[in-house]
Parts: sequence; structure tokens; C-alpha cells
Amino acid sequence: MDIGEFGLIARLMGEAKARDGVVVAIGDDAAVVKVTPDCNVVFTCDCMVEDVHFLRTATGYNVGYKLMASNISDIAAMGGRPRYAVITLVTPADEEVAWLEDIYTGIKACAAQYGCQVVGGDTSRGPKVVLSVAMLGEVLPGREMLRSGAQPGDLVCVSGPLGASHAGLQVELGRIDASAACASEARLRHFRPVVPVDLAVTLGELGCRCANDISDGLASEAREIAVASRVGLELDSALLPIAPEALAIAHALGEKPGDYALYGGEEYALLFCVPALLSAEVCASYPAVQIIGRVTDDEGVFLLHQGERERLRAAYTHFD
Repeated sequence: MDIGEFGLIARLMGEAKARDGVVVAIGDDAAVVKVTPDCNVVFTCDCMVEDVHFLRTATGYNVGYKLMASNISDIAAMGGRPRYAVITLVTPADEEVAWLEDIYTGIKACAAQYGCQVVGGDTSRGPKVVLSVAMLGEVLPGREMLRSGAQPGDLVCVSGPLGASHAGLQVELGRIDASAACASEARLRHFRPVVPVDLAVTLGELGCRCANDISDGLASEAREIAVASRVGLELDSALLPIAPEALAIAHALGEKPGDYALYGGEEYALLFCVPALLSAEVCASYPAVQIIGRVTDDEGVFLLHQGERERLRAAYTHFD
């Protein structure tokens, strides 16, 4: 790489334009943005590390798109909409500029899809590629959805079929031939998740007060809600919506599709607990939503399977 730091920034970010609430865009010490009056600010950050979150077999576009989607998912899980983001890039000095440009193309494509603007960031040198996003979103006061908002009697729901991302990871790891049935679609779902932002905002407007994005697996996110709300979540294995890609690839590998849905991470779907009176309206407006269980008085996360009730084990954590 012989274009220098400022040349790289210019290549990656392009021409800075102040628009749609951006007072000062890229090119100063910091960006300045207008926050909509009467809205609360939602603030999140997330990172991806080479060989931990992605392999170099992935295209730069897919890496960038997934990075942005993971942050947008955090904003959505709070009932908010994403507005502005800044990107930090750590890269080896000899990294291919074209691959980095492809990452930023994916970042900006995902941001644009969900109405978010990239307004700045930072670059530094390091032994491997590390990408981090800090993002601001907005939610109307009183419409925030929290992990601590579940109440006994609520119905437990997910925004759509699960397991496709974990199936795509098996393709990325070379456990399934890329030409196999469903392999291409599974890999696409792994790198380019669809974040249910509109559903999340609607839930907040209807009065839903509890949600979590499925980044570390359904079982893990359900446990976070149970702990924060001091309730129990009882899930029914017969009601878990499993993506066709997950079914096909799990069967091909001799594995349980249900495990893909329960323990496969990086879905960026929505897990939420909604009062029973609201469930019919939500399901009618969003047909992909599936009721998968209920909130109980006893603490913990349980799975009903063929008449048996078992406590679910933990899913992925970064330091296990």
C-alpha cells in the first residue's frame, strides 16, 4: 500500500457530503450531526476481527455488509432506527487497497439500505484487519424495547426462520461443497442478513417492551431476557421456524436442524416478548413472525420437546 493514510481514507470514503442532518461530514476532527427533536439517542458499537469473525475467503463486500448489519440489528432491537455511523479500520501496511475498498462498498451499501449515513472514522496499522463501527440511532421516548421488559404471560416470538446463517458458516468453513443444494443461499444469509428494522419500530409503537437481537444464538438471547427480566422463557421445539437452508445442510452433515436454530449465531433476527393481546395484530402484519413459546414465572430457559421439558444449555460467548 503506497497511497498513504489520507489517500486511503479518500479512496475508501469518497467525497464527503453534508446532507440529511449532517452538519459537518468527513474531513474535520469530528462529524457533527443533528439529532431529531423529541427522540432519544440509541448508541452502539461492534467490531469484526480477521480470523475471529471472518476468513480471508470472504469477499470484502460481504465482510463490510455484515459488519454494518450487526450494528443496525442492535439499534433495531431497541426499537430504534439507525442514523449515523463512524468506522475504525486497522489494517496491515501491505494490505490490498482493492479489498479494503470492497469492504467499504459493502458497508455503505448496507447503511444506505437502512437509511444510515457513514460520517467518518479512523484508520491505523496493525497485524490483521480489524473493523469497528460506532452507530447512533433514534427511538421515540417510551417506545424503547429492553431485555428487562418481559412479563409472565407474554408470548415469545421470533421475526422469521432461523439457522440459515449457521448453515452458511458451514459452507464458508468448507464442510459443505459450495455447489451443494442451498449452499449459495445459506452463504448469502450468513454474510448479508436482513435486519427487521421496520418490524422492530412497529413493535415499539404497539407497546412491545422486550426484545433482543439474535447475534449469539436464540438460546443465549433468550437467557439474557430471562435474567434481565427475572422470568422464565419456555420454548416449544415444534414451533421453531427453521430455514430451508439449515434443514438441508444440517441433514447433509448428520446434525440436528434444531441446534442450528437454537445455537447458531449471527442471525440478526429479532427475539421479542409481546403481550398476548398484541400477538394477533403483529402476526397479521408480519407473516414471517412465529410464536415459539411463552414467558413464565420460574426463572431460566426451557425447551419443550416431545413432552419433555429440559433446561437449555448456553450458546456461544467470545471467551469460552
